[in-house]
Amino acid sequence: MNCYCECLNINTNINNLMNKIVLALTSIALLSVIAMITQMSGQVALAQQQEQPTPFIVQNTTKSMQDPLPGHETHQIVIAAPPRDDGKIYSGIATYTASQPVEVVVLQSYKAGANSTETGEPLNAPFGDGKVAISLMKQFNDSPVNAGSFVFAGNALAFHNIEGKPFVVTYTVDGDISSLTQ
Repeated sequence: MNCYCECLNINTNINNLMNKIVLALTSIALLSVIAMITQMSGQVALAQQQEQPTPFIVQNTTKSMQDPLPGHETHQIVIAAPPRDDGKIYSGIATYTASQPVEVVVLQSYKAGANSTETGEPLNAPFGDGKVAISLMKQFNDSPVNAGSFVFAGNALAFHNIEGKPFVVTYTVDGDISSLTQ
């Protein structure tokens, strides 16, 4: 009988130990799940805080005016997306037709690099407190019609006539205004 009691005590002790191990493992698993949920909630909140692009959709017919950039006063221009200096850019697609041949102008914020004396600089002009690089793009098709469609990204979008001929342009811009990632 004494051996039976000892076996019963050992079984009871083993059961108690097993219950404690199961309880400890369940607690660890529960804490792990809570930690994962907390981390995922933080990531969701961060993603919700990140700025979403703002739609920029314009359709217009406009007569050109004198180009306001210094050194370009003899040129004609229509500004489709006004210059931005808030660290954001436009990006999207534009389609146009014009009464005269035009170039598409996309302005980019420009900071001269240390090697610019060795390598030269892109086409640029003074603008506000700094400079803008000027992407000047010519005709977008082989048609005699002054028209085109293109994808763009930059701080401003304009239609431009370097010869200074006044023109009318009808255009549609469908894009977004977004913050830079760096």
